[in-house]
Amino acid sequence: MPTPQEIHQTIALMTEVAHKVGVDDAYIVGGYPRSLAMGLPLSDVHDLDVASGRPGRAKELAGFVAEAGKASDMHQHHRTTTVTITLGNVEVDFQGSEVHQHVAPYVRLWGIEETPLAMNIFDRDFTMNALAIKLGSNELLDVTGRGISDIQAKKVVAIIPPDVSVENDPLMITRAIRMACKYDFQIDPALWKAMKANGKKLENKLSRERLAIEAFVLSKYPKAKGMIEALGITYLEAPSLIEQGEMEADE
Repeated sequence: MPTPQEIHQTIALMTEVAHKVGVDDAYIVGGYPRSLAMGLPLSDVHDLDVASGRPGRAKELAGFVAEAGKASDMHQHHRTTTVTITLGNVEVDFQGSEVHQHVAPYVRLWGIEETPLAMNIFDRDFTMNALAIKLGSNELLDVTGRGISDIQAKKVVAIIPPDVSVENDPLMITRAIRMACKYDFQIDPALWKAMKANGKKLENKLSRERLAIEAFVLSKYPKAKGMIEALGITYLEAPSLIEQGEMEADE
């Protein structure tokens, strides 16, 4: 688990490298800007995600940052081509070239240019995770125009229609429960309806190992039990599955 100082140092390094190599369109997205918007300490940030305004720029930056920071590991994910580098205790994911075609209509609907950054953000799960902050800046960018207001309203809301996003990514079910429990947020009714409709898909699409980890994580939150039962996904309460998840997490 990275310390706040390590997070600061990593961001400073990326900012310095981006400036040196002329990358002026790199943004930190996901958990880090969410934590800033919520006024949470950096101990809430476990890793960093970087996206860019132009194709391939984030991956280019990854190589320069890995070299400058003497990364202990650097690898590319096969499906998404996301590049992950490890700097001390900090893992940084640099956006790959995966095409997010299912979100393109919604980006156009909002009248936003279909840049890699916009596609990355609209392909995220909830509006609370749709914020970005440009390297070298302290200004939060709310691309959807809903991220900050939904955080202030303490709501978990899907970025694109949840009947589309949850069906495409049923892991949103467990992530929504976790976000609601962790931050004491309410789940948007439309999102809840989609979660309930896709409970079986979650069970069928995920491996037993991944289900076990999700079950173990949710078992840490007392409020999750009632949500799991209301959604009819009680397989996540199986003691054997939770125990397996704890073993998987320890490994």
